[in-house]
Amino acid sequence: MDEEYSKEIANYIFSIFRTNFVVMSWGINPASITIVEVGVKFHVQGFIHTGYVQVVLNEGEDLFEVTLISEDGETLKTIEHIFVDNLISILDSEIEKCENYEKRISQEYGIITETEK
Repeated sequence: MDEEYSKEIANYIFSIFRTNFVVMSWGINPASITIVEVGVKFHVQGFIHTGYVQVVLNEGEDLFEVTLISEDGETLKTIEHIFVDNLISILDSEIEKCENYEKRISQEYGIITETEK
């Protein structure tokens, strides 16, 4: 593994994450962030998925691949062929954005949402 290149790709992935604050809702543990070959792996605590997420760049296609991994290290799901402009929305739908999302936020955090007023 070319560590310097993989670090550049990991930084690129997080630069994409910084464009949308919804990423903060995933509960990424900063201490869990690990650089992997042409990508990054990190732990999340979302409504849908709690465990690890690995995001790597498929260099040949210039597309991303996302792998959801259990707390035990078991691969649960892999999603391939993700365009950069869809990366955050796909991750959010796999990690956090459940059905009745606003109701779940209200229950979990005691926040009154616009639809509940």
